[in-house]
Amino acid sequence: MQDVNIVLAEELERLASSYRDRADAKEVGIKEISYVLNKKMAQGKGSNIKILLKKFGALKLVEVREEDYPLFYKEAMKI
Repeated sequence: MQDVNIVLAEELERLASSYRDRADAKEVGIKEISYVLNKKMAQGKGSNIKILLKKFGALKLVEVREEDYPLFYKEAMKI
């Protein structure tokens, strides 16, 4: 039973972290994200960008949900 509690606690922390990231994020639009992605592409990180897009359920930037922009931007900056 303790293992289930640990798994639940870890999942709740992951969710809380995601909500904290969204609350702390500045307003980010598609232009800012596109700029970052173009910079990363120029650095040869296209495969990392595809992985990030897939994580957000998209094949292209325009398919990323607008409410996910702040978190997507933050993760794109880490690539």
